[in-house]
Amino acid sequence: MEYIEGLILKKLDYKESSKIIYIYTKEGLISVLIHGNRKANSPYLNLSSILNYVKIYVSGKSLLTLRDGDVLKHYLKIKKNIDKFIYVQHILELIYNFANYEYDHNKLLLFLLKIFDKCETTPNFIPYLNMIELKMLYLLGINPFFKHCVGCNRTDDLRFSIKEGGMCCEEHFPKDEVVFSNKCINTMRELYYFDIDKQRDIFIDKSVLIELRKLIDLFYEYHLNFKTKSRKMLKGLIGY
Repeated sequence: MEYIEGLILKKLDYKESSKIIYIYTKEGLISVLIHGNRKANSPYLNLSSILNYVKIYVSGKSLLTLRDGDVLKHYLKIKKNIDKFIYVQHILELIYNFANYEYDHNKLLLFLLKIFDKCETTPNFIPYLNMIELKMLYLLGINPFFKHCVGCNRTDDLRFSIKEGGMCCEEHFPKDEVVFSNKCINTMRELYYFDIDKQRDIFIDKSVLIELRKLIDLFYEYHLNFKTKSRKMLKGLIGY
């Protein structure tokens, strides 16, 4: 048998009574079959919940099958808060979509667990989840550039360009592009470089959070042609 530890991102019905769970591990995404998991008397009903951090034992080659397991973290405070859970579903969908790309999966998994631990204890959870989205851009190799104009070395009178992927002076800023406020860009920069281990709280105005949400969505759409299904619910959640 093989031992696996990871975060459940998604689950799907399989045949009449079983489920397949998709677990994000330090090696990447792994799918596991749980026989009879849709039955009321299944011993693993609780284990297979989305967002659970689990340890399991599996066997098999083409499709791994669950033999035994337990939940290490339930994240119940997130699951019981509808706003938090909607936002976290958006993050899980994001991770699932890019889980087969080549990057440091162990580093991202540890970061996810730290962020979700923080989200359990703070009502001001959105900036921490934004950090995941911004860190993902770095791991995927399309990180935003903040230091100077992407077209030259100017460091003054800069604006952020989604198309160029970073800061631009007036000469290099594309025409007819959305202009975001300095406050939004400064917040984006702060979250991108934020050290979660310092454990200080973050407070951001709702208007800035809304603007940043738009920026991140547009950035993912333009550079990765991606938007989550959960994003529609986010629009209703934060009011844009």
